[in-house]
Amino acid sequence: MTDPHPPPMIEIEGLHKYFGELHVLQGIDLSVAAGEVVCIIGPSGSGKSTLLRCINHLEVAQQGRIRIDGEVAYRDEVGGVFRAHSNRSVAAVRAQVGMVFQHFNLFPHLTIIGNLIEAPVHVLRRPKAEARRRGMELLTQVGLAEKADNYPEELSGGQQQRAAIARALAMDPKAMMFDEATSALDPELIAEVLAVMRDLAGRGMTMLVVTHEMNFAQQVASRVIFMDHGRIVEQGKPADIFAAPREPRTQEFLRTVVER
Repeated sequence: MTDPHPPPMIEIEGLHKYFGELHVLQGIDLSVAAGEVVCIIGPSGSGKSTLLRCINHLEVAQQGRIRIDGEVAYRDEVGGVFRAHSNRSVAAVRAQVGMVFQHFNLFPHLTIIGNLIEAPVHVLRRPKAEARRRGMELLTQVGLAEKADNYPEELSGGQQQRAAIARALAMDPKAMMFDEATSALDPELIAEVLAVMRDLAGRGMTMLVVTHEMNFAQQVASRVIFMDHGRIVEQGKPADIFAAPREPRTQEFLRTVVER
């Protein structure tokens, strides 16, 4: 029997992150349902990217709890004391949440298909032929099948970012996170990456997207979150956030973005 109230795919409780004296995340509570597309907007330095990096364990929060698909991730808290999970357990959880960055981070010495099969073969221990077959399916999905045997330097920035998305998908993640995935691209290349992200959303992928692309957030997001100074200031449906934001800080930010 299907659970009428399945656990959120990603759940954050009371997350705090400091860099020295700088309090970057100030008690973040966030729940992302399976199949939901949540876009996070806000000014630079508001903690958006740090939040994603904590969810993927690239940064370690000092306080708070993260759950992925109902399971407590990365560490347990016993009597107020945190106990880190084993490296193997941490790696298994991280593999469930794909991450795409501003810069493509493809391995320059590997072909595009080589980039896609590297982790499935060496981390998931999949047979090379199976990993290659899945990799080609994903390259077809992102429109790059003909570039499988090219090296990253032979691709445009937009093509490299699409390859990076396919590489993250090759691990069959339960959710995908995008950290300003188009901000390093020339304007004419942005559309091709956003088209792949739209397609993913249409396929029901759970997505957490930090973006400056307001049209994408308006058209694709299930929910939009506005962050500032390490806090979630406001969240809601795109139509509500963009047409009638309640909070003065959200209004100010959107007014600045639109005027720009």
